[in-house]
Amino acid sequence: MVVPVSCRAALIAAALVVLCALPALAEDVEQKDEVLDIGTVHVMERGARPVTLEPRRETIDIEEYELPGTPASVVDVLRTMPLVDFRQESDMVPEDDSVYLRGFDSTRFSTAMNGLTIRQSGGRKSSNIVDYGALIPLWMIGDIEILPGPHSALYPAKSFGGVLNIRPRVPSREELQDAQVNFSASYGSFNTASTHLDGHGGVDSVFYDLGVQRYTTDGYLRHTDAEIDTFYGRGGYLFEDDGFLTLSYLYVDADRNLAVANDPTQADFDDDYPHVDKDTPEFSDWQHPASDKVAQSVDLYFVKPTGMGEVSVAASHRTENRDRKYDEIPRGGGPVQDGSWNTKWEQRAVKLMDVVEINGENTLTVGVEGSQLLDGYGRTNWDSAYASHERVRTLAGFAEHNWDITPRLHLSLGARYESVETWTANVKSSGDKWISYKDDWINRTFDGFTPKSFLTWELDDVDASLRDTSVSVGVSRIWRAPDYHGNMNPQGRPTGAWLDPEHGMGYDLVLQRRLTGDITMKVDFSYYKIYDYMTYNRSFSVLPDYKDYQINLDEVEQKGVEIVLGGHLTDELAFTLGYAYIDMDSLGGELAGEQAVDQRAKHRVNAGLSYALTPQTTLIANYQFKDKQTTEIINYDRNTDVVDSHTEDLDAFHLFDFAVEHTLFDEWKGLSDGTVKVYVNNAFDERYQNVDGYPGTERNFGVSFSVSM
Repeated sequence: MVVPVSCRAALIAAALVVLCALPALAEDVEQKDEVLDIGTVHVMERGARPVTLEPRRETIDIEEYELPGTPASVVDVLRTMPLVDFRQESDMVPEDDSVYLRGFDSTRFSTAMNGLTIRQSGGRKSSNIVDYGALIPLWMIGDIEILPGPHSALYPAKSFGGVLNIRPRVPSREELQDAQVNFSASYGSFNTASTHLDGHGGVDSVFYDLGVQRYTTDGYLRHTDAEIDTFYGRGGYLFEDDGFLTLSYLYVDADRNLAVANDPTQADFDDDYPHVDKDTPEFSDWQHPASDKVAQSVDLYFVKPTGMGEVSVAASHRTENRDRKYDEIPRGGGPVQDGSWNTKWEQRAVKLMDVVEINGENTLTVGVEGSQLLDGYGRTNWDSAYASHERVRTLAGFAEHNWDITPRLHLSLGARYESVETWTANVKSSGDKWISYKDDWINRTFDGFTPKSFLTWELDDVDASLRDTSVSVGVSRIWRAPDYHGNMNPQGRPTGAWLDPEHGMGYDLVLQRRLTGDITMKVDFSYYKIYDYMTYNRSFSVLPDYKDYQINLDEVEQKGVEIVLGGHLTDELAFTLGYAYIDMDSLGGELAGEQAVDQRAKHRVNAGLSYALTPQTTLIANYQFKDKQTTEIINYDRNTDVVDSHTEDLDAFHLFDFAVEHTLFDEWKGLSDGTVKVYVNNAFDERYQNVDGYPGTERNFGVSFSVSM
């Protein structure tokens, strides 16, 4: 019997749920690095895909995390988690906003550094809220904390899809005794190469980190070659009471060409590259499109235990200057002209927080957070462009109380008040106003209050069969203001003058259980009700003054399931298995609603294995399944009010990646940890499309080498 691929994924999920009901498979056993408290379960051995599972979060230990290939950015690690949906046109070149979290794009979840949210006003022919290719280098990350859902008061209200909190490593005093230099290099198919050198050291309580990296590729798709150069430096001081202060600087120079059509029916077809239909990409080869960027950031992070609790301050100043270059033919015809957009973004942000322990059973976290998002133009072909202007200003206060009601019952109650002020541009490139009776800048302020709650009950004392098992319930309010260029000024139109904030409720039911040894499973059922969901309505707009160019949908509903299972089957064999199901529906009947929730695979499976063949050699395998993605095609004739619609599907696909990693030497002539890895991605040469109709990368090979001194 042939089982459809979507059913196979569902059957895997069903099998995992059945496992959750089984009694514990073994009594206490001695396990290295294992914590037998269901609230926090660690899987820490090399090659085990070390992930800490908690009911409210999952934490990836980057230093120990094994991948078959050589990661180009933090996204290559995140995409192995079932929570994260990879959305890039090509996996060869890191892009901006290249992942969804629980089916939501970057406007509805947060990426943070040391708890401080990274974001921009965005827009200008791409979303550009977070550019993961211009984020902190992967080798400087200690761990990544993933918080699914809307249940934390510590992050912006827009974070109802969840949070990706990136935490740079902080050295211990023991690590400062000897300086260390690390070097790695890799080379693979499509002339893809990555080289990086980093150094770490310190004297007494002062420490430093320096690193450079260069990533280049010819790309798989036509005209997708790239060069990304990164410099990172950080200085810090360790206090005697485990507090610390760090100040870091990041500089990225990224030159990325953009995919173009490569249609066999066109005269400029090049059979050295895969076929890309002329209607799929935004550009043709004659336009020579590119997205060149220089990004810089200065970040301060301070943590200090005091008599009034542990005080922390995170502050950041980030700038990005992107030159999106391409040739174009004017709308009225005529010779080819430069259609480039040179855009500048700036973020200023600060977060002050205090964590106070009360009687050993209560922890109170209070804080304030603010940000300013500015943007402007460095070069345009119209006179009305502005050099720099504040587009979004946020100010928030938050509190979260964690209470151990009993040794087995834990409650988190939180609340966040947030004020969001926005400025919508109301001037055309000609200098005229879009809305004649409004100001040049339309200023609006939105206020939202979001209560949060999360309750965990550990069932150890209920029955022996429920040992190392917990159940959790999260109930929290959803709220989000129109705080993004694509909401305020899509295609330049001043839709921010009319939009209302999104609001609703989010619910999670989480079951977590240690099955045996360090093998642990977590199952999370989520349900969202979102009212006034913002979406584009350009194709169906009929009202004057752009009142319906972007609209608030009446109601959007989401149902989801996420399963994470992992640990050691034997001392040598470790595994992870993840499954995600998502179903989003627009319930208000708006034509734009169907398009707002399409292009999301209902079923996704991620799995990984690592096997220590010998103490020096490890075999690594990855598997990814993604269900079909359906696109709603709706044609609306305003003159006749006739609607013609149909759907188009991207087929489901399976990907397998394999690698062999071998330690050449532990110590040799002053060098240490010499390691070589040989890998193959898409080993069975699956033909697939990941998003927007672009062909996924064919089978490709590579080798990497790393050493320390």
